[in-house]
Amino acid sequence: MRQENFHASVQYGDFKGTVAADRHDQNDIGEYVRTRGLINQGEFLVGIEAYATELMGKPQVTDVDVTVLVTQFEGYDSAQEAVDSNKPIKVRKIKLEMTVVEFFTLFKRFNLKISSHGLINNRDIVFDD
Repeated sequence: MRQENFHASVQYGDFKGTVAADRHDQNDIGEYVRTRGLINQGEFLVGIEAYATELMGKPQVTDVDVTVLVTQFEGYDSAQEAVDSNKPIKVRKIKLEMTVVEFFTLFKRFNLKISSHGLINNRDIVFDD
């Protein structure tokens, strides 16, 4: 068994930031893994990791490595109680490969904001319009 901290990182970390997403109403990522028989009864999706490698010079490569993290906790409230206990959360990883388009269609809205080494993350900024 291995333990790690759940956060985004890459080799050099030139850009760091935040991401927010809205579930899709009809076919979100939870439903995607459920209909493929990859998530078991009683498991709850607690995290998603999407990773893409360098595509320069390989425009035909459109896949993203996706890892869905599920727990044995029944629903959000039980998972939240486990998180509040400050103990490491045991998860099962479901690894998938899908196209970038397929990944993004599993969300209604997806917003990614990154700044140079996290310089302006969570900071007020003013635009000169």
